[in-house]
Amino acid sequence: MSDKSPRDSLRHWRLEHLQIYLDRLFGPFGPILPHVMRDIQGELTWISLQSGDSLYRAGDDCRGAYLLLLGRLQIVALGDSGEERVVGSVLEGETVGETALLTARVHGDTVYAARDCELVLLSPACFELMLQRNSKAVYKLARIVCDRVSPGGRVSHPASSPPVRGICLLGASGEVGLSNWVAELEAACGHYGSCLRIRRGDVLRELRADDSVLRDERGVTRLQLTQWLRQQEDRWRYLLYEGEAGWSAWNAHCVRHSDTVVVVADTSRPADLRALDAHLARPRMRWRLVLLHPPGTDRPRQTQQWLRCCDAAAIYHVRRGHAGDLGRLARLLTGNAVGVVFSGGAARGFAHLGVLRALEELGIAIDMVGGSSMGATVAAMVAQGAGYDEVKQRCRQAYRRKLIDYTLPLVALASGRQINTAIQRQTGDWRIEDFWLPFFCVSTSLTRARAVVHDRGSAWRAIRGSISIPGVLPPVSYRGEILVDGGVLNNLPVDVMREMNPFGQIIAVDVSAPSGPVAAAELKAEVSGWRLLASRLWRRMARGGSPGIVQTIMDSLMVGSSLNRHRNLERGLADLYLNLHLEGIGILQFEAQDEAAQLGYEGAIERLRQWRARRRNEEGRR
Repeated sequence: MSDKSPRDSLRHWRLEHLQIYLDRLFGPFGPILPHVMRDIQGELTWISLQSGDSLYRAGDDCRGAYLLLLGRLQIVALGDSGEERVVGSVLEGETVGETALLTARVHGDTVYAARDCELVLLSPACFELMLQRNSKAVYKLARIVCDRVSPGGRVSHPASSPPVRGICLLGASGEVGLSNWVAELEAACGHYGSCLRIRRGDVLRELRADDSVLRDERGVTRLQLTQWLRQQEDRWRYLLYEGEAGWSAWNAHCVRHSDTVVVVADTSRPADLRALDAHLARPRMRWRLVLLHPPGTDRPRQTQQWLRCCDAAAIYHVRRGHAGDLGRLARLLTGNAVGVVFSGGAARGFAHLGVLRALEELGIAIDMVGGSSMGATVAAMVAQGAGYDEVKQRCRQAYRRKLIDYTLPLVALASGRQINTAIQRQTGDWRIEDFWLPFFCVSTSLTRARAVVHDRGSAWRAIRGSISIPGVLPPVSYRGEILVDGGVLNNLPVDVMREMNPFGQIIAVDVSAPSGPVAAAELKAEVSGWRLLASRLWRRMARGGSPGIVQTIMDSLMVGSSLNRHRNLERGLADLYLNLHLEGIGILQFEAQDEAAQLGYEGAIERLRQWRARRRNEEGRR
């Protein structure tokens, strides 16, 4: 047994790892390495961070560069709307903050600890000493800075390494039967890579330690635990940290060493989530809720009751013993989910039915779904658990009548009665959080001139707002805002899906026309509505004449969101973009459901087959 005190052991560990990483980053120093270490001893500051702590924030003055000895860091930037987004990660043996040091500027990004971390702060004087000792260090430092500021240079983890590695699973109560259920989830996750379940007893046996190792937050025993868990991340693709009943030091470690935290509750045994929520309400931590339902449950109900006392970022519904539900959850948690986005396009939206048919034939499961305008109505049925045949039948029943019931146009051309009835038949009393699949739809707020994402609350009101074509259908009021069609700003909300599904696959289905109407030679700047009416009544209207008012409104709406669509596609937010061209299908031709569905199937089946083959090849190379 070593005679070193815990303090000496910790200091020895730090210096040993610092020496290894400095020589790798800025060397080789060769025989002068001990002299370099001696010179910089007085310029080092040791730092320990717990997961979730910030190393520095954007705008902070630069004190030097940081070298990560153990753990993982995340680099975060502010988006256009002020939200934080992860733009990169820093792994062991890498530096961060060197750009601000060399340019004498404040830090441009914020850096958080994604795991418990051990770091050392290298002062400006420390860098000068190393550069004086080894001229090659100048070149290596310059290369690090260039890699950091180049596009994509911030992302340090290899492309083949999955972003999600650790999954923490906590039971809402002792009656959940967490251990047996986690064993089932472990088997399901195993389809996407090697998976290891980690329990408190397993860790203590491996370290030959007692519970004191879990309570030691600063000493060398904490380093031993963190190192051992880090080694498991290298050996296994996914780690499932199984928590224990109540809150404990082990549960705290599970949370801090995970990429995502999941609370599992049994709907047949209501539990108070406030105690767990208090421990999980930490900066940058958003946990997810899994609700286990009895076998044979027809649909989830009263999910909102679970959310009144907690702040879960997402809700997943799973029936016990249901392989499909468990497989979907495994894909959602491991970053292998398939999200599908359906665009708006009025009657052209029935082409989405053909895409559903193609997906089913190819065995491609949809794990989350969203859409805008007409795409939102189809997406909602899928999220309720309906397959292609059921969705097709429900569309026939709901949309067999003409949906634009014209009225005196004081608010809109149509009264909205027919479309309200159609949507209510499909949604009934469903709330979005009760859907089997994660779902969202998009509307546009005239009050605040912004897109509104609906992922909670009344499904009927959300979908009705999403399809409120300005001037054609009456707008919808929602929490003091006036909502119109989501297609005004975001007809293909692939960016919203990417936020929900950051690491999985996204299929974007676009049924909007590739180009707008072409002006005929006789189209005039002044039009008499009475004459046009007479021409149509007498069937004398020339081909290619003035487009109808609804057609003009719809075409204008598509133009308004086309810039956002192109920007999202250029950013590569969709893994597969299905732009379906439906020649001969008018936007108000709701009676052409079968024709639109067939065109959607023909336009999607082969491209989906090729995408599936590419995806399988990529998975085989991992």
